[in-house]
Amino acid sequence: MKKSLFLSVFALIGMMLITSCGNKNQNETTDNSVAVSVDSVVANPEAYMNDTITIEGVVSHLCAHGGKKAFLLGSDENTLLRCDATPEIGGAFPQECVQQKMKVTGVVVESRLTEEDVQQFEAQHAEQVKMIAEQAGAEQAAEVDKAATGCDTERKAQGQGDIDSFAAQIADYRARIAERAEKEGKPYLSSYYVVASSYEILQE
Repeated sequence: MKKSLFLSVFALIGMMLITSCGNKNQNETTDNSVAVSVDSVVANPEAYMNDTITIEGVVSHLCAHGGKKAFLLGSDENTLLRCDATPEIGGAFPQECVQQKMKVTGVVVESRLTEEDVQQFEAQHAEQVKMIAEQAGAEQAAEVDKAATGCDTERKAQGQGDIDSFAAQIADYRARIAERAEKEGKPYLSSYYVVASSYEILQE
């Protein structure tokens, strides 16, 4: 009788453990490896290309368009690493992560910007300015035409933190593409970010 009762209790505990593991929050990181610093990835992103890494940092900014991009802060305000939310984690980071330390696990990927991309960027901008001129007038269109695109944080992450006009952005892209093509034989700019598979807001 005692043996039967012991086996029943053991089986019940096993079922509880299995249920508990099955209900683990899918947004929590499951990688227990030592986190890589934001500075390390920003300084040498090629070393982490296509690798799954875990990083920690304070979220300095969350994209206003649905919270799909979170920027983790390194040792200074200009050292930033973008993390993109995926459907796997709900498609967005929560608003409450801003100014909080967050742990993110994901794959480091590369995005390339070519001269063709810059030309397309210019064409889209011109079309937007034209539409605003038709709807809101020439003065409003002129303001939009001059303004740099993207938020301040994203420009910092792209190395354009001190650029405040669209024309200067385009000129900077072209100059950097030409410089890299001459030095490395690569006619494009590379930017790196993390495609997040899980995250966890860390409690202080």
